Amino acid sequence: MPDISYEFLTKFFTDYLPFSPTPSQVEDFQSDLTLVSPYLLEASLIEVKEGTKGAILKYRPNDWRPAIFSVYNRKVAEHAQLFSVFHSFENALRSTVAVTLEHHYKHARWWRAIYEELARGGKAKNVTHIGTVPLARHAAFRIGAVILDIEGKKFPHGPVDAMKNGYEFMHDCHLNHIRQLIEDHWSIFSPKFDPLSAADFGAKFEKVREARNAVYHHRSLAGMSDVVAAAEELLDKLNFCLKFVHDKIAACEPTKISFSVEAEKRHRIWIV
Repeated sequence: MPDISYEFLTKFFTDYLPFSPTPSQVEDFQSDLTLVSPYLLEASLIEVKEGTKGAILKYRPNDWRPAIFSVYNRKVAEHAQLFSVFHSFENALRSTVAVTLEHHYKHARWWRAIYEELARGGKAKNVTHIGTVPLARHAAFRIGAVILDIEGKKFPHGPVDAMKNGYEFMHDCHLNHIRQLIEDHWSIFSPKFDPLSAADFGAKFEKVREARNAVYHHRSLAGMSDVVAAAEELLDKLNFCLKFVHDKIAACEPTKISFSVEAEKRHRIWIV
């Protein structure tokens, strides 16, 4: 029975590659599909086919694989380039939420009362104050939902009980939780993102989050400049200059990675 790589392979040769493959070409592409991201490979294939090089390669079938992987590797390099953008965005927003909510509720573990209420079998909405600070019903519900997401099936014996500060709590939050906590405390956070509305903030945040997820799951990303612009705008509202930080990171000379295995024929390397 053909495996999933055969399904992609059939799609490649049926929909994109304008030639009948030889058995060795089929073997090469099928082997590739056991080692790389099929989605990124497909996006690379489409880009080659639709570009000027695709018209030329129509008559040079042996050159398709090197051309495709040239684009594939460029996409990987673009993903790597975005790491500092996503790193900056995530950490700035996580830390902002941790510090801002601690200041607002005047409590280092502002989620604790809701956690304890849930652990007793109660509902998050039963908690109306954090210390002496009033807690909105929708904010209580959101904090409770985040706690249950973090705990999962281990509740109430998951990681939340041992958390001592907002940094630890934010560390275990999904990025989507960060947006939700900000939106459900919009009266507190809106001055930081003025003049954006909650809807505008959410749309820009989601643009970055969805791009981050696409890249971290090795899918092709369209509209990279729009993603960077959205991240840059939100970070600028927090007095964080993304260009400055990105340029400083790019200018660093990290410790070089060393390798011990040289390329051999069995690795099926290619030369562009």
